[in-house]
Amino acid sequence: MPRKRSMKRHSVTQPDDKSIRLIPLTQGQNAIVDATDFEWLSNWNWTAWWNPETECFYAVRNEKHKMIKMHRQILDAQAGDIVDHKNTNSLCNQRDNLRKCTKSQNGCNRGKASHNTSGLKGVSWEKSRNKWQAHVTFNGKNHFLGRFNSKEEAAATYDETAKRLHGEFARTNHELMPRTRA
Repeated sequence: MPRKRSMKRHSVTQPDDKSIRLIPLTQGQNAIVDATDFEWLSNWNWTAWWNPETECFYAVRNEKHKMIKMHRQILDAQAGDIVDHKNTNSLCNQRDNLRKCTKSQNGCNRGKASHNTSGLKGVSWEKSRNKWQAHVTFNGKNHFLGRFNSKEEAAATYDETAKRLHGEFARTNHELMPRTRA
């Protein structure tokens, strides 16, 4: 069994849902795992690692000066395998939220770019024509989808095309919209 060193972590109250457990990490973060994986994953000292490229935290541990990511360990990912978080929450490491994929498929499941100014994925303002335009990336190439009078029309066109081209990996604007409570 791996030797755990002492690291300061916050205490967590486990959810009422007995099928999931929380593993406390450093920096006030928690990893969400299936209850069936909780015990064996708790044998290691997991920490929260901020990835500036993806702008999110991951649950990681170090072994012989090598970083091991929890989501990769859960799926027994080998070198070269890519693991996607279906719901884009990089700390949600439940098995039904993880899937092996290609780099392209993983990219399809991203949210909007951090430099996005329209607030919608695949939509930008074309100042010279005073129109909104939509575009989607597929097979490493950017495809122009047209010009529109409203950004909602452009977003709907992006969403339809992304679903058709990206299938289950499509991340649509509808999914990115903030949810309101009733």
